[in-house]
Amino acid sequence: GPIAAQQTIPALNYLITNSSNRTLKQHARASLGRLTMLSMPGVEDVAMAGARRQQLPCHEARVSFIDGSGAQLIMLSWKRPDGRLKGVNILFQDEWGVKDCYGVDEIDMQRWDDLVDDLDEQGFGSFEVPFGYGQALVSEARALSKRTRHKLPISYSIWRPLIESTEEPAQKEIATILEARPFDDAALATSKRGDEVYQMPEFLSWIFEPPERVEPYMSRYWAAYNILDSPPTGKRTARSKTGRKTKQKEQDQKLMLEALITEALTDLVDDRWRLLYETRLRRQAALLRFAGRDADVDLLSAVAAVLHPNSQVPVLEQSFPRTLLRISIEQGPLRMMVESLGTGDFSSMPIDLFTNSD
Repeated sequence: GPIAAQQTIPALNYLITNSSNRTLKQHARASLGRLTMLSMPGVEDVAMAGARRQQLPCHEARVSFIDGSGAQLIMLSWKRPDGRLKGVNILFQDEWGVKDCYGVDEIDMQRWDDLVDDLDEQGFGSFEVPFGYGQALVSEARALSKRTRHKLPISYSIWRPLIESTEEPAQKEIATILEARPFDDAALATSKRGDEVYQMPEFLSWIFEPPERVEPYMSRYWAAYNILDSPPTGKRTARSKTGRKTKQKEQDQKLMLEALITEALTDLVDDRWRLLYETRLRRQAALLRFAGRDADVDLLSAVAAVLHPNSQVPVLEQSFPRTLLRISIEQGPLRMMVESLGTGDFSSMPIDLFTNSD
């Protein structure tokens, strides 16, 4: 069709460059040759630039919160001349780059709104953000894919000219991460409320990553819990004595859990982990700032400042990582079971986003 030269040529070039399948590359070269011969001279050189010139007015940009695996969904849409929309969804993971990409050439505005609502109901809540913010995130994701030597999805190459186009050439740069807060007494005092981070719904999926490294501590906790929770055998005991024993069991369980948390933090957490989660906290804070949640942003910035290795505050004395490990050990098995069912995680696209659900 008429969009072949603008969208197919960049994708074919990408396939020829990156594919290791000789047969596939031969077919791609043949298709590219035929398409170039049927097009005007020089079309291959100007395909990307030509596509960028075909700008469409921006409609909406939405970005999901960062989930426990460091992934978030970026949703971009543009207005077509006929009143419908073009839409693209990009899955960004902060240790990989662009993990997946889906796009649709035309979609009703109502269907787009329904899609946002459906994702929200499934636990993939999103925030409306400036379009430049969404594009900046995508640009970072693409750069990260390049640095980590992960191949971009072919679908991204097709949609890249539209994704990277701007309505205004001198678009103001938008920060995608909150500026690092200086470590001081105020930050340290605020960070002591780090357990309150888990009162925010955006952090419900945050457990220690990768969860496999916490499994030994989970197993030890639940094995000991079952022993402590087993009913007593033998003679009946007085109700008051039973109550005292119950309280003693609860106390023993808490002491055991705190000991496991301390052991896990000592064994598992290093500077690389601290830097990764410090960055995730500041990225999440930058997103919440668009929602006007200043108190949450202040808490996250303080927790991130203390979590940074330069703070010299031992991780054992920090509220946020202790809470993260506590939840990982106590609730890890249930959370892993839920994630295995395909809900509450962005490790892959949650659904076929542009399939009509009748």
